[in-house]
Amino acid sequence: PREEGVLMCPRPQVPPFLYASICRALRAGGLRSPDGATTDRFVLEKPFGRDLESCRELCAELGALVREDEAYRIDHYLGKELVMNLLVLRFANTVVEAVWSRRHVARVEVCCLETVDTRGRGGYFDAYGIIRDVMQNHLAQVMALVAMEQPLSLEARDVKREKVKVLRAVRPLDATRDLIVGQHDRRAEMVSIGPGFA
Repeated sequence: PREEGVLMCPRPQVPPFLYASICRALRAGGLRSPDGATTDRFVLEKPFGRDLESCRELCAELGALVREDEAYRIDHYLGKELVMNLLVLRFANTVVEAVWSRRHVARVEVCCLETVDTRGRGGYFDAYGIIRDVMQNHLAQVMALVAMEQPLSLEARDVKREKVKVLRAVRPLDATRDLIVGQHDRRAEMVSIGPGFA
């Protein structure tokens, strides 16, 4: 039995195709009463489906199990300390804030340098793709934080509004001109693991 007033926030670190079955099991186990009276939250980590169609299917399936106000869709990358500090660096640091504008900055590069290989994650990247996982999620979020105007407040809705303005203003990438995509070869010491992943 649950303690009165205890807030449950399950965050399964599993592929999205398992979300519905986990929500169903948690609900059956008492996550949410049939009348929806509890204040529990369910944390869902991106990627949320493989494409728009699978995202809509997942939303429909989860909609029967979890109310929208109970679901938090997150990008774990935004929880990294450096990323979380971007807002403070940008808007609470008067020295940086004064020069962080198009008048003083010629170019910004958002890079993601990994210090670990894909060991244990190869199957995930085969299914969802590193570009879909890292570029359109992690790096796009960081780019929006770096480029956005100061929000009215640091409330989620105000930050989101400014990030959306940035993303709408971005020129679509031309795959033949703007992107270089590659895949690492296996390193000799990792031959037993299989092919490398980019």
